[in-house]
Amino acid sequence: MTIDLADATAQNLSANWSAAMNNADQIDYWNSKVGDIWVQMQERMDRALTPVTAALLAAAAPQAGEAVLDIGCGAGETTLAAALAVGDEGDAVGLDISEQLLTRARERAEALVSEADFIAADASVWDEGSQFDLIMSRFGVMFFADPGAAFAHFHHLAAPGGRLAFACWQPAARNLWATLPLTVLADLLPEQSAAEPHAPGPFAFADAARVATLLEAAGWRDVGFHSLPFAMMIGSGDDPIADAVSFNLKIGPAARAVRDAGIGTEARPMLAAALQPYLADGEVQLPGAVWLVTARA
Repeated sequence: MTIDLADATAQNLSANWSAAMNNADQIDYWNSKVGDIWVQMQERMDRALTPVTAALLAAAAPQAGEAVLDIGCGAGETTLAAALAVGDEGDAVGLDISEQLLTRARERAEALVSEADFIAADASVWDEGSQFDLIMSRFGVMFFADPGAAFAHFHHLAAPGGRLAFACWQPAARNLWATLPLTVLADLLPEQSAAEPHAPGPFAFADAARVATLLEAAGWRDVGFHSLPFAMMIGSGDDPIADAVSFNLKIGPAARAVRDAGIGTEARPMLAAALQPYLADGEVQLPGAVWLVTARA
């Protein structure tokens, strides 16, 4: 049995996760203990997002010799893949605001003998005079206080005819991995205020028409959207249910709500019971859906 949520309800439930933060708030947030948690969860997140990463790289299609900018690169998964594709004659630069995640990205680059460069910067204002053939992002563009200005700046950073490709979440109601935990725990949590649907946060770009308008106003053309539904693997190993519960209590909208409310002990058995129907073949998978967005300068 699955839990079916209306769009409006799901958006309200997801209000916990980085809602209404400005750029300075985001920098503080991702350099707090949250950054440490995401470093600890790096391998699991990369594994959970494997279908998205593969589809994004196919849409972005980095080519040998190109200059690539990866926005919100986190622990470096997509930047390192781009660096491999562009080769020694190309350049791959990853930008992020989390020093912890960038440290992890540099460790991975060193282990792979990769020339990828990782820089701590706010991508909405960073400019070192370079122009990029490809600007890409896996879930790193939905958090700017002024997304229109950010997209205009990215257009400024693009070489003539340069490409833009990014993944962003579709509406929360299509992403059960995010909404199910909060639905299950709703009776234990304080009443959630309604989220401003376009506030910076994971679901800020759920409305494809709005995103297209923002991109076109910023100078991008040939804007395209491809819908990618996928199964997000959140639990595996010897005890997939326990693994999935741990995932939900460390990453996602429920994690912050549970920490703030101090209900971790009560939450675990409730989440375990709710996740049991999604266990199959040794893995817990929950539905997710993203937009793959492409455009050209």
